[in-house]
Amino acid sequence: MTQAYAQGKVLTDIDLVISNETHAVIEKKARNIIVSRDVPKDFGVAGLVMRYKSLVAPIADKVIGSIKGNFTAKPNEAGESTLGDLIADAQLNYTHNPSCGGADVAFTNPEGIRSNLNLSGSERQSNVTYGQVFSVQPFGNKLVTMTLNGTQIKDLLENQLHYSDDKSSTLQVSKSFGYTWNKSAPVGKRINISGIKINGTSIDPNNPSYHVTMDSFMAERAISILEADNMINESSLDGMNVTALDDVNVTANYFSHSKAMDTEPGNRIAVVE
Repeated sequence: MTQAYAQGKVLTDIDLVISNETHAVIEKKARNIIVSRDVPKDFGVAGLVMRYKSLVAPIADKVIGSIKGNFTAKPNEAGESTLGDLIADAQLNYTHNPSCGGADVAFTNPEGIRSNLNLSGSERQSNVTYGQVFSVQPFGNKLVTMTLNGTQIKDLLENQLHYSDDKSSTLQVSKSFGYTWNKSAPVGKRINISGIKINGTSIDPNNPSYHVTMDSFMAERAISILEADNMINESSLDGMNVTALDDVNVTANYFSHSKAMDTEPGNRIAVVE
């Protein structure tokens, strides 16, 4: 199995010569081909796309809410984005209920945000459709609520800050959560645990019962990070709650049960020199 870059931007052309006798590869060569956007459309594929686009139009074009500001994935100096805030809030809103995990906080993966939600033209308020939300979160990941202690939460936050100038991987957090990181501090020591707060209260390193929601893709990465740092074992994963709804429908549901959304000041994550 091979993968050439991401998002369909590159194709890999691979030639293998395989022995009929031993079935071993005796010669191989490969080249990457940049996918250009200046070639004519394939009429067969274009027709297929149009067919399915018309079939899903009643779902995609359904208005599910509205916005009063531009929600984008562009991070501020601390790494926080308006769209990341909205998605994290939607996920906490859904999983805060004890039957859905009883979450205290939600972290969302910024790399999974693939589009923005902007006002239309000069409008002060614009409708949002299901199709627009799907473009933002197209992967259909389930939400997982894990039980972590304060030290594990700090470890996950430290792990994302290995590169102080790259804010594209900064976890987006719900409004119940906040922390400050030091840009000039050594890697692994950029966050003082006393500055990590849930509902305004500093987390306890030894408290074993913080309920943290994240999507299933990010949950797998979190488990790998904690395992590598010897901070988790199989018994630590008992009782994980997985939602019935996927992330895009959680966000859509949040819109349909909310008034027109407006952006908030990006003050959940702070950075100091």
